[in-house]
Amino acid sequence: MAEPRPKPSITILYDADEERVRDAALAKGEKFPTLVSYQIETALTKRGYTAKRLAAEATPIKRLVRQIEDDNSDLIFNVCESLGGAGDEERRVASMLELLDKRFTGNSSLALTLATDKSLAKKLFEFHGIKSPDFLTIAPGKVEGTTPSLKKFPMIVKPTGTDASMGITAKSVVRSVEELMQRVFAIHQEFHSAALVEQYIEGREIYVSLLGNPPTVLPPIEWDLSKLPPEMPRIAGTEAKWERDFKAAREFVPEDIVANDALMSRIRDAALGAWNALLVRDYARVDMRLTPDGTPFVLEVNPNPWLDSRAEFAMAARRATPDFSHGDLIERIVQIAMERPMRERSTAR
Repeated sequence: MAEPRPKPSITILYDADEERVRDAALAKGEKFPTLVSYQIETALTKRGYTAKRLAAEATPIKRLVRQIEDDNSDLIFNVCESLGGAGDEERRVASMLELLDKRFTGNSSLALTLATDKSLAKKLFEFHGIKSPDFLTIAPGKVEGTTPSLKKFPMIVKPTGTDASMGITAKSVVRSVEELMQRVFAIHQEFHSAALVEQYIEGREIYVSLLGNPPTVLPPIEWDLSKLPPEMPRIAGTEAKWERDFKAAREFVPEDIVANDALMSRIRDAALGAWNALLVRDYARVDMRLTPDGTPFVLEVNPNPWLDSRAEFAMAARRATPDFSHGDLIERIVQIAMERPMRERSTAR
């Protein structure tokens, strides 16, 4: 009988700023969830992996480059979604790993770039025939797009390059030209980015997780926004996600959707289309709005979604067939990354 292959050694890379935020919260006596990097380390250690964590500091960046270059683990588990708290650095971290020929989990720098630029992602959706809300972008002194459906309110206004619903609040849904311009100017000033103005889609908020190469579509998760205060729009904004006063919204597997084969087929096609359009790999979450007539509209793709044991991705994995515990999910992501062929760098001069 052949000897079992040894398990790879793993370095878990994450933003050091996460620990500073946690420590500040604990110092105020506030509750704070266990960091994902700790959850991953615990899950892997329990399964016999040699795992360690590496906190990525934004400055001096040369020190981080040396740390990564000198790291001799078989795999880097990349959950570094920001650097120094700046979310737009996520793609640069992946690019650094690529340049240093490191094997790492999750998405490439290209996929992260395509997905996090919401206006670019939507142009790709349009090219590939993936249904997504009509849109235009407004930058200081420049408007791009002339979509006819955007002559009707309500609309929703977002920054073009943020995640975790940053910049999306109850004020994001606008119902007049005055509200629209106020929100656009606020985004320009606060985020120093163009504003994405979208057709507002009434419907159910659906998250579709995908895992593997080629991907398996996991059961959808619905966020029930009906319990939000009546004056708030039914959107997954920062209040609904992060503020304690608005935690009435709950997430669950919508059995009526799962039982409807034709509807699930449309949802899968939309999710896989978005995955392929943005060159995603390993794992991702596709956020959708499902209209009352059963039409899925892709809002965005979240590559390398949050791997907290209570988050949507882990929830979907637990309801899959076969089901994945949080530990199963983390180990499967490791296996997927280890199976992926590495690029052969040319030695020609």
